[in-house]
Amino acid sequence: MKNPLQCLILGAAAALLSLSALAAPARYGDDGESGEAPVSASFVALSSGQLVGYFTGLSGGLTNLVGARINGVDGPTGLNNHTSAYGSSFVLGTVNAGDTVVFFIDVGPGTVRYYADPSLNFDGPGGVGVNHAWSTAYAGDTVVPAGLHVAFEDLAGGGDFNYADHGFVIQITAVPEPASWALLLGGAAGLTVLRRRRG
Repeated sequence: MKNPLQCLILGAAAALLSLSALAAPARYGDDGESGEAPVSASFVALSSGQLVGYFTGLSGGLTNLVGARINGVDGPTGLNNHTSAYGSSFVLGTVNAGDTVVFFIDVGPGTVRYYADPSLNFDGPGGVGVNHAWSTAYAGDTVVPAGLHVAFEDLAGGGDFNYADHGFVIQITAVPEPASWALLLGGAAGLTVLRRRRG
C-alpha cells in the first residue's frame, strides 16, 4: 500500500502530465517588434480534402472570425476568437492538391478583413500591405491535431505586432469517396432496419 506522501507526489505528477497534454502552440516570441515576423503569405495544399481549422485559444480584445481564400475566392468564416472553445473546429472549405490558400480574419466581424498575404492588406503607410499573420508547425496535443498553426494580429497598421489575437491550427482531412458514403449510408440504413425489427 502506498503512503499518503507517495499518493500526493503521484497525483501531482499526473496533474502535470495532463497539463502538458494540452500544450497550446507556441506564441510569436518578439511582441512589439515592427512586423518582423516571417511573412506567412500563401500556402499550397499538399493533399485534397476538407480544410479544417481548430481554435487554439489565442484571443485579443476585438472579435475575429477566420476564413480561407482558396484559389482567389474567399470562403465562409467561423471560429469566433471570443466564444470558441479550445479545439473547436470549423471547415474552411474543400481543397485539391496544388490549390493556393491564403488565410484571413474578419475583425469586428465584418468591419475589416486582414489576410496572411500582406499584398492583400492596405492598412500600412501609403497603402502598403502590413503583415498580419505568423505561422509555425504544431505537433498537436490531445485536443488539437498536428498541423500548421496560424496566428493573426487584428489591429490596423499591425498594432502591437504580437500575433496573438486569433490562432488556429490547419489540417486537411480526407473527404469520403462517393462509394464510402454509400457504405456509410447503407450501414446506417441497416441499423435502422435492425432497430425496427427488434422494436
